[in-house]
Amino acid sequence: MLDALRFAVCKSAVFKQGTLKTKFRGSLFGGDMRGQIRTRIVLFTVIAVFFASCTVVRHEDMAHGRGTGDDGLFGFSAREFNFDPEQHAAELWEPVILPRIESMAVDFNHLMTNLASNEDEASRRYGFRFMEGNLFNFAVKGTARILSVDTTSMIGNAAIDFSFDGQTDALMSIGPNFRGTAIRDIQDAISANDFVNQVEFARLARELNNRVRDTVVNDIDFSQHIGEEIEVIAVFSHGRGGGTIEIVPVHVSFNRE
Repeated sequence: MLDALRFAVCKSAVFKQGTLKTKFRGSLFGGDMRGQIRTRIVLFTVIAVFFASCTVVRHEDMAHGRGTGDDGLFGFSAREFNFDPEQHAAELWEPVILPRIESMAVDFNHLMTNLASNEDEASRRYGFRFMEGNLFNFAVKGTARILSVDTTSMIGNAAIDFSFDGQTDALMSIGPNFRGTAIRDIQDAISANDFVNQVEFARLARELNNRVRDTVVNDIDFSQHIGEEIEVIAVFSHGRGGGTIEIVPVHVSFNRE
C-alpha cells in the first residue's frame, strides 16, 4: 500500500516530453488582493518544495527501468521497477563489495582472542551492523590449513585451522549453496531502505553469495587440497555466545612452495 501511494504521488513528477501542465481552480484565489498574494506565495512554495524532492524521470526511461538513483521525498526511484539482483550484484562486486570487506578484514586469531576477552567491545570495534539488535558482521583474513572437506550436502564446507594446532577454528563455506547474508550486511553502502521490499533485499544477498560460487570457489576441488595451506579473506555473522564460526570466503589462494 505504501509503495502504491509513493508511486501515485510522485508520478505527478514524471514528465513526458519535458512538459508539465498544472491548473488551479476553486476559491484559492478568492478574496481581496492581499489575501490572494499570500495564498499564492504559500501554494507555490509548497509546490516548489515537493517537486524539488521528487525524482524526475521520463516515461521511456521508466519503461526500461532507468532512473537517476535519487530516491526523492517518498523513496521513489524508477530503477526499482525493473530490479535485476544478478546484474546489481555483479556491478557492485568489484567497486563496492570487495573493497569494503578488504578494508575491514582483521586477522582471524586476533579477532577471536578479542571476542573471547570482551565480546561487546570487540564487536563494536571490529564488527558492523545497521541497527541495535542485529547480528554483528565481521571480515577476517589469515593463513589456515584445510583439515577436512564435507560435500555431502549442497551447503559444502571445509574445516580450516588458523592456529595450526590441528583443531577446527572455522568452517569455510565452499558451496554450491551458501547460508547467511553477511556479504550484504557488512556493507555500509547497502541498506534495506534502498529497496522496494524485503524480497528484493533478500534476492541481492543470494546473488552476492552466488558470486562467491561463480568467481571464488568455482574452480577449486577442496577435497584435493586437504593438508594444504590457504590464504583467506572472508566474512561471517556472529551473535552472543556464537558457536562454530562459519565463514564465507571472498578470496582464496594456496600457499605453494
